[in-house]
Amino acid sequence: MFRSLATSAIALIAGAAPVLADITPAEAWESLTKNYTDFGYELTTGNVDDAGNTLTVTDAVLSMNSAQGPTTITIPKMIFTETGDAKVRGVMEGDIALSVTYQVPDEKALEEAMNDQAGPAPTDGAEGETTPEESAEAPAEEGTAEDATSDMDMVDVQMTGKMTAPNNEMLISGSVEDTLYEYNYPSMVVDLQVPVDQESDVTMPIKAEITDLKGTQRNVKADGTEQTFDLTAAMLAIGSDWKVPANGTESSGGDLTFNIAFNNLASKGNANTPSGEFDLGTQMAEALAAGMNFDATAAYESIAGTFKMNAEANGPENPAKNAEGMFSAGSGDISFKMSSDGITYGGKAADTKVEMSSSDLPFPITYAIKETSGDIAFPVQKGNEAQPFTLAYALSGLTMGDEIWALFDPNGALPRDPASLSIDVQGDALVTMNIFDPALSQPQVDASGMPIAPPVPFEPKNLKINRVALDAVGAKADLVGDLDFSQNPNDPTGKINGTFEGVNGLLDNLVKTGLVPQDQLMGMRMMLGMFAKPVEGETDKLQTEIEFQSGGKVFANGQQIK
Repeated sequence: MFRSLATSAIALIAGAAPVLADITPAEAWESLTKNYTDFGYELTTGNVDDAGNTLTVTDAVLSMNSAQGPTTITIPKMIFTETGDAKVRGVMEGDIALSVTYQVPDEKALEEAMNDQAGPAPTDGAEGETTPEESAEAPAEEGTAEDATSDMDMVDVQMTGKMTAPNNEMLISGSVEDTLYEYNYPSMVVDLQVPVDQESDVTMPIKAEITDLKGTQRNVKADGTEQTFDLTAAMLAIGSDWKVPANGTESSGGDLTFNIAFNNLASKGNANTPSGEFDLGTQMAEALAAGMNFDATAAYESIAGTFKMNAEANGPENPAKNAEGMFSAGSGDISFKMSSDGITYGGKAADTKVEMSSSDLPFPITYAIKETSGDIAFPVQKGNEAQPFTLAYALSGLTMGDEIWALFDPNGALPRDPASLSIDVQGDALVTMNIFDPALSQPQVDASGMPIAPPVPFEPKNLKINRVALDAVGAKADLVGDLDFSQNPNDPTGKINGTFEGVNGLLDNLVKTGLVPQDQLMGMRMMLGMFAKPVEGETDKLQTEIEFQSGGKVFANGQQIK
């Protein structure tokens, strides 16, 4: 539901192109109108008053329909004025109204389905009643199917809000075909009311504010539109201060507050939209096939956030509860690419710290991570041939507070050196459905009305484990391998090779902590010996080769274990 708002924000401050030709207010409005339609919006206006060196647009309404519902943005007034130096100054006046309608599962229908599945209370087989055994033996009614599926009952909910941008300015130069937008927004504030209950008008307030937003965007129109942008902002803050209302006998209410701030942001990228009209809410797959692509990066200097929750008592069995916490992180960045070839996400963060306490916990929870990173790439278009995918994740420098260690290791038997995890895999998969197929976003229910998992649009054909490594509590594991799923996704063939260090020492330490009883240690070592063998000339180092053969056979170091 937030994708439309995200593209709306970009569209509202659109811009681009270092060109020196004069541009008129009417041409500036024409170019901006094209930007809106490139993003998939329909545009209507109450009035457009062209006075030559000034053009005023009132009651401009941007709308987009998606499979989930419509999004509308209403701008009370926009004024475009010649500056005298081959540019046009554009400003927005008044509060900009936002409305996003989206669908969620019907809670009543789900509750009824769960009650129906639970069935009536068991009977003793009295006359006229059916026992569970008789029900199990009875044939299904003609025309029914246990695996029949249908669309889940959905209800529309509406998120509303407004955006204010005092003293906003956008300088437009160039021409309709090659336009440069330079903008300066000292502050942009979005206040949203997010529905939280289907049976009432209760909403949760969420406020987002971006300060000192500056940047440029260039739009070059030829066969489609090529866009480049470069943005900076001093801060992006998101938060809520919500007085949670009472809900009959279920809750006595309380309050919830949270705040998160990203400092010193920068973003740049480019996008290409094909010629023709595409409703990006429902025709994303068609737009990608026609050549649409997007490539962007974003970075921030630091993040900080807090949260606090208080729940009032609701009878003797539900005492008052509270929780609060904080988190922070150093610099980080995010990247995103999308085209007909696939989608790629990437990101990393440094120096993450988390602290949390709760009335449900006897001690505070604290942990820190020196660095995390992740990358994923996967295809989006249906095809007859397998397409590549990759997944990488790394975590280093994980440390936990002494209070957590004390739960299972009060005497400090286990090494508490920073832990690390690394995952790096790649492979090929057959894409059986377009990722943007509306059917994937439509929740399904089975014949009894219970929710079922959406269809999986990927069918793996092979997987290469470049590396999976874990270093924690004094032990290390390192795995590589290749698996082939082409004959049967549930019956892979191939090998996984691994080395392990410090495992025997870890078992000894687990006995010291009391987590492993002394009399079970020998059995655990024997079981370990079934899967791994010592490395000659090494102390406390093991190696293994796990081989998967067709028919579900599994071998460990040449010995069949399944």
